[in-house]
Amino acid sequence: MEYTPVSSFRRPITAVQLERHALADRPTAEVSKWDALRNLAGARHHFGLSDRDLTVLQTLLGFHPETEIGANTPPAIVYPSNAAICERLNGMPCSTMRRHIARLVDAGIILRRDSPNGKRYVRRQGGTKLAYGFDLSPLATRFEEFKKIAETRAHAEARCKRLRETVSLMRRDLAGFVTYGLSLKPDMPLWDRMSDLALLTTRDLRRKLSFEELKGLEAKMTAALAEVTACIDAPQSDNLSTSDAEIEQHHHNSNKEYIDKEETRGCSAKPRQAADGSSHQAP
Repeated sequence: MEYTPVSSFRRPITAVQLERHALADRPTAEVSKWDALRNLAGARHHFGLSDRDLTVLQTLLGFHPETEIGANTPPAIVYPSNAAICERLNGMPCSTMRRHIARLVDAGIILRRDSPNGKRYVRRQGGTKLAYGFDLSPLATRFEEFKKIAETRAHAEARCKRLRETVSLMRRDLAGFVTYGLSLKPDMPLWDRMSDLALLTTRDLRRKLSFEELKGLEAKMTAALAEVTACIDAPQSDNLSTSDAEIEQHHHNSNKEYIDKEETRGCSAKPRQAADGSSHQAP
């Protein structure tokens, strides 16, 4: 009679191990092992896995001849030797390989189905196949979990990317307003403070920031842009007063022209009086 072991060779049973084995025993729909790997790659940070952990998992998947994993497929148990695994991993040290596999087991991505002596092998009796090794069935039972986490993280990363772009554009506008403001009012201390803020924001954007940190930068940029915009709008009133001054100067010139015309008329009137006087004195 076929029996599926729960305990691992020379390893104690834990509550997490029992939970993972219970999940693996549930019947599931068939899923592609490569689709499961892609979704797990998107959710790897949630499970504390690295890219090298997934490289080892991809190697283990290569030992499974079927593409689909699920209830209606043969047991997804692979039983390669440590030497065969390390060979496919381009000569990775065996100790490093075992460490990556331990992380996959602790995260519940794969299960250990150890034989009585801890060796990995397959035994065929009639039409029955009994294999001991690494069980890949959690990739099928937890497929929806991997997919949901991967989609959630992808959405969060997209939001963070858009916010980062927004902050970058706001920083660029702030630097442009500072340059323009210096040309209008070079003596204002506001421009030095805003220039420092733009430089500090540039430095912060070089790091990988969380969504909350980016929201804080966005709030700073919004307040700074509102302040410089209000200051730059102020010279418009100065321009209006300057225009009035030009108009006053224009009126002043007009009055001068009017006075000049009066003086010219006065000068032209004197010769006429002289001429009239001379005509009266002639007789």
